Amino acid sequence: MFRMGTPCPNIYALDCTALMLPYAASKTMPPVYRVAAALTEEIDADILGQAVRDLVPRFPALYVKLRKGFFWDRLEHTPGRGIAMEDGEPCRPFQYKDREEPLLRVLYHGNELAVECSHFSADATAAMAYLNSLAARYLELRGYAIEKSRIVLDCRDEPTEAELADGYRAVYEKPKDKKVPLEGMAYKYLARRRDGRRQITQVQMPIDATKRLLKEKYGGCTVSEYLIAVYACAFLQLYKIIPKQRRPIRFSIPIDLRHFWPMDTLRNFAAAASVTLLPAQADCGFQDILEHVRREMRENVTQEKMRAFISQTVSYLDMLGAVPGFVKRLAVRAGSPLLGKAVWPYTSSISNLGYIRLPPSLAEHVQSCTFALGGFDLPRIVCAAVGVNNVMTVTFSSVDECAVRDFCIAFWERDGLPVRVTVRDF
Repeated sequence: MFRMGTPCPNIYALDCTALMLPYAASKTMPPVYRVAAALTEEIDADILGQAVRDLVPRFPALYVKLRKGFFWDRLEHTPGRGIAMEDGEPCRPFQYKDREEPLLRVLYHGNELAVECSHFSADATAAMAYLNSLAARYLELRGYAIEKSRIVLDCRDEPTEAELADGYRAVYEKPKDKKVPLEGMAYKYLARRRDGRRQITQVQMPIDATKRLLKEKYGGCTVSEYLIAVYACAFLQLYKIIPKQRRPIRFSIPIDLRHFWPMDTLRNFAAAASVTLLPAQADCGFQDILEHVRREMRENVTQEKMRAFISQTVSYLDMLGAVPGFVKRLAVRAGSPLLGKAVWPYTSSISNLGYIRLPPSLAEHVQSCTFALGGFDLPRIVCAAVGVNNVMTVTFSSVDECAVRDFCIAFWERDGLPVRVTVRDF
């Protein structure tokens, strides 16, 4: 642990998840995501601003800006002054050339407290720990006593070396087997709304009713398996609408590696698994699709597969270490039009942060949580979910014509789940 009075590092190397992101990020594919909590009372902006300032020394690797380097870009610590602001359009791209403000936003509107973060610095699990800690500190300043936990950190504690560590490097082993094969081309759903506007749709449903349904009707599958299967069926129906598309549907599914390696890192520590469906499965029933999803998840989401992914990623990055940054940037930008429209291997992304178990003293002040992925151009729609206090919220971020979203909502209603839908246009 860092000793009291010892300043945290001012410069951080990008972790292995984020090293290539500065060269690949664009306005239409920003590595931005959002976690939010609806509190039981309206937020006081002045008190929130103080809570943000109080958390600067506790989360130093989040209060950072991008600094260009000759071989690799880096992160530089910067104060969090002025980042708490009234909410606006969600998941806007960060201005990387801004030399003052961090790649972090704290937003509020009414009783909702939101945090937007860049994958340059942390993944959604780390951002959720920051959101919980921020809400706890805000409530403490309001006079409430809030107990701390692994995901609700005390702003008075010092950050540990483990919290600032690159998880990939910590578990990396030199590859022993052959390289992991690259994914092939995938189905692209390119339909756009005529007005070109983005839409955020939040679908809330009770967790106890959902789990009861999964036990009684679907043999005890997990919530993630159920969500992915419904999402898959929504895309499979598009084969009938656009019959010329015959490429497989493939989803990118972020996996929190802390489930396999219990680490305390507050940086990125996730890997992408995939589930693939073929055009011939468009006529299959939901039970068949669910079983296919369960089988692929069992095969692809294992510690062995995740370690192979990490080993290959770190090995590639080490080979690129001697290539100047401007060369990496030119190579990525030259290939990005082709990669985006033609050979990008995923149809969409779906992520589930799981159930967040808040300490009782904090849980009584939180109505619900939301998790949203940034998505502006390709793919046209992405999906994310999180649960807290018996409320699961599924969020669709889209610029499409909402056929996928509408299918999912109708399916859940037919399954007897009470759903509450909120739609916001931007």
